[in-house]
Amino acid sequence: MNNTKNKLQRIKKGNTLSETLIALVIVGVIFTISMGTIVADYNKNQTVVRLKKMYSTFSNAMTASISKNGAPDDWDIEEGLSERGSYLLFEQYIKPFLVLSRDCKTSTVDQCNYTFKELDGTEKALNSKWTRFFLNDGAFVAIQSSVDDNYKVIYFYVDTNGKKRLNVVARDIFMFEYWIRNNEHPEYEGKLLPYGHEYTREQLMSDSNPNNCNKTKNGNYCAALIINDNWQIITGYPWAQARYVVQ
Repeated sequence: MNNTKNKLQRIKKGNTLSETLIALVIVGVIFTISMGTIVADYNKNQTVVRLKKMYSTFSNAMTASISKNGAPDDWDIEEGLSERGSYLLFEQYIKPFLVLSRDCKTSTVDQCNYTFKELDGTEKALNSKWTRFFLNDGAFVAIQSSVDDNYKVIYFYVDTNGKKRLNVVARDIFMFEYWIRNNEHPEYEGKLLPYGHEYTREQLMSDSNPNNCNKTKNGNYCAALIINDNWQIITGYPWAQARYVVQ
């Protein structure tokens, strides 16, 4: 009788241990998934915070420059798309209203050399036509002006955390444009806008345009998607794809 009782006790203890281990595994899986979600949400939030800061920084810089230098359409900006034109624009009209840690001018060597990946994984490097610099918070920025008879525009390429990882469009790299003159769309003039701002959410996420915020495209319109979604990174945004690009 005692032997039978001891066996039952051993079986019961064994079952309890197995059940405990299974429970621990389940808790571990749930914890891992939860932590992954928490970290992802935190990183998304920080990306939006930094993006908002960049938007505010350059909006304020342009406003201050206009206050001092007059209407941008009267600024002395070289025609075409050139290394010299972009730098002179920056040096005279934008730089005085920013706090820099480094002015690369048009250099493409050492820390001023900048390579990155687009959302679809394509490797890119900015050429010397982009004037580049680092802000005091570490953000890396490149600007380029383009001028002809119908428009004047300044393009801003912004890496919100500088040369830290990931250096991937849609995760830490975003693009803006400031329209000085636009004969076809005068309503854009005098505004800092995300590149691709004129499209709907569905259009921005489709595969119809090479700039779209779609994992098969370069992602240059992703800032427009975030702002279109009320400054949020929500369902449909290719967040995970942007991380996968560098793995």
